[in-house]
Amino acid sequence: MKTFAIFIAVLLVAGCAKISPNAFVVTPELYQQRQIETRRYDGIKEEDLLAACSNTLQDMGYSLENSETKLGLVTFNKQRDATNGGQIAGVILIALLGGQPGAIDKDQTIRVSLVVRPVYDSNGKEIPKSDFVRVTFQRIVRRTDNSTYSETLNDPKLFQEFFDHVSKSVFIEAQKI
Repeated sequence: MKTFAIFIAVLLVAGCAKISPNAFVVTPELYQQRQIETRRYDGIKEEDLLAACSNTLQDMGYSLENSETKLGLVTFNKQRDATNGGQIAGVILIALLGGQPGAIDKDQTIRVSLVVRPVYDSNGKEIPKSDFVRVTFQRIVRRTDNSTYSETLNDPKLFQEFFDHVSKSVFIEAQKI
């Protein structure tokens, strides 16, 4: 009975939480980032486009993590060193000045989520062999004190490099080379 009362109390408190009225508002910055993350490809089957994207990511050093090809979704990751010379110099300087040195970045996992989805015309009808590809890059950094932080990578050059490689792969696939 006591557990039930606690459960009800938790539900009541959770029911009082409010979502900001602007929580789902699309800002110009969000729209601009989505434009950077998304490209349209025509003239190639969805399965072949997904394979081209997957091959591109593997060529870029990523390993397949999960695949739901029926949904057009794949995730990849790669492990990298995250040490930063500036952080190390700062910690050394603080230690020399008698302060307590802080944690520095140690290693990182870069995760990629990729979705391929069909393009629809203004009447809601799917356009054959026409798909959008949206890719996002995140990194999870582990520090020397075993804490972690994560961030989304928004560098347009990263997306341009990825989409340039995919476009070449799609061209090769279309030419059956």
